Formats: sequence, C-alpha cells, structure tokens
Amino acid sequence: MSAVPGSVGLQRFLRSSHPVKTRGGDECNTAARQFAGTALRLALEVLDGRRPVRQLGPLAEPAVVAAVRTLAGAGRLPGRELGTATLTRVDVIMAGPGQAEVCAGYDRGGRRFALAARIVHGRSGWRLAAFRVC
Repeated sequence: MSAVPGSVGLQRFLRSSHPVKTRGGDECNTAARQFAGTALRLALEVLDGRRPVRQLGPLAEPAVVAAVRTLAGAGRLPGRELGTATLTRVDVIMAGPGQAEVCAGYDRGGRRFALAARIVHGRSGWRLAAFRVC
C-alpha cells in the first residue's frame, strides 16, 4: 500500500525523519559563526604582523595566543611572501553544546590556503580554543 501525498502517515514519517531545527540552535550557530569570523580574521592579522598578538588575548585561550605568537615570530607561514591574508570562507559545525569545529579558507595573492580551529562557549562567551594553519 503506497502513501498518498498529504496523508497523515506520510506527514508523521517526514516529521520524524527530518527534525525541525530549533530557533535557539540557529541563534547559537549564528553567534558561533560571527565569533569565528572575527577571531580568525584577527588571528590572520596577527600572523601578518598587522596587529599585536596581545589583541588576540580576549578572544583566545592562552595556549592559542602562544602558538600564534610562535607562528608569527617564526615567519614560516605558507605563502607569506605572496602578500596579506584575506579570510574568504568560514564554515562552522556545532560539535556539541557550546563547542564548534571551524574550517576556513583564506587567500594570499592568487593562492588559496586553509586553517582549522575549535571554539568553545563559556561564561565569558565564545573563545578560540585551538588553531591550526594549513
């Protein structure tokens, strides 16, 4: 027996197989995405030497600040000789309550590069907990 479009059984099946996103979840995802864009843009500016590393402190864990400081000081970033980094894409995947994985793309000159990060939400808001330039 096949289900007729609009039948109660089909509607019940579709509701159970395609859960509706809650508004609170969307707001959290939007806030995480906005924070990720701001924090990653700032980190790239620090790596390029356009901002001092201390400006990253309010947005990132101390280990991340130390890692960015080391990367900026080493001058061994991929493609640095091509020019300044421009953040072009940020994807945020909620990994759990108050946790998100971030992957992003940035351009230097005519080349595209990638980076990854983890952000966590605590009492003071979102913070950059891990950062990796690829």
